[in-house]
Amino acid sequence: MLVTYGSTRTRNWPNVPILPEVGIDVVANSTYGIAGPKGMDEAVVKVLHDAFKKGMEEPSFVALLRQLEQEPTYLSTDDYRAYIARDLIDQKRIVDELGLKQE
Repeated sequence: MLVTYGSTRTRNWPNVPILPEVGIDVVANSTYGIAGPKGMDEAVVKVLHDAFKKGMEEPSFVALLRQLEQEPTYLSTDDYRAYIARDLIDQKRIVDELGLKQE
């Protein structure tokens, strides 16, 4: 294996560099999240948030992610919203740098 494309080296291959370490400024993590319509009732948001957070803490879920070379990462509602906003900017930069376009 030459490189991996996450933001950190993997647990199973700690000696394999990530793309930024070899001069390629691309990171592609597998993120999971849930979103609802704008203006969703905050009480409903809290119920969904709490249920998904509890599910993320289940040992079977954590074990599955680790099998897939992923680490469980929790973000609050506001932090996830900010993460997605930054990620959209990063993904647009990559598309622009590669000269990709939608037809």
